[in-house]
Amino acid sequence: MSNIETRETDTPAAISSHLASNGKLDDPGFGWSAAVFEAGNYGREAWRQPQAADDEETLFHEPGRVLPSIHDGVSATDCRSHCFKIVKPRHGDYTLVVSHGGGGERVNLGYSRRIVNAFRQMDSDSRFRLMWTFLDVYHAAKTEAADATAKTYREAFVEDRLKKRRLPARNATKVWIEPRTGGAA
Repeated sequence: MSNIETRETDTPAAISSHLASNGKLDDPGFGWSAAVFEAGNYGREAWRQPQAADDEETLFHEPGRVLPSIHDGVSATDCRSHCFKIVKPRHGDYTLVVSHGGGGERVNLGYSRRIVNAFRQMDSDSRFRLMWTFLDVYHAAKTEAADATAKTYREAFVEDRLKKRRLPARNATKVWIEPRTGGAA
């Protein structure tokens, strides 16, 4: 079940045939050419698509697009920088696969089929917005966890509770945090 459109001009061979003499791409739909801003080119180029493994079934594919504003009289938002897929590997959890200018990301969505059933009831733009929201929540949680871990280690270091032990036989170092002692000094 896929809602992607590809054209012959989206293939890598077609893209390489459009290399201009200056070495820059002059392909409709790629880079800063005028075709990027055409209404029919909503980020559906093949090179923008997130990569899924061979054993993964694509359940939903939401390519980048220009979304109408949720506020009356306000212009649209260009979201063609991100492309989303929800895939189900043969063995494992449902996964949100994202492709954007910074590369690709994978967000684990768990094993429950409830999320797939919820997505089936949505229109394409709602699915796209919710997938973007999942990505934002994932980034926020990742940042918060990293900040909390850094704070814990900083406090342990300052309080001299951060300990280490070299294990030469294993070519490793064990690091741990001693618990706080409740007694007076």
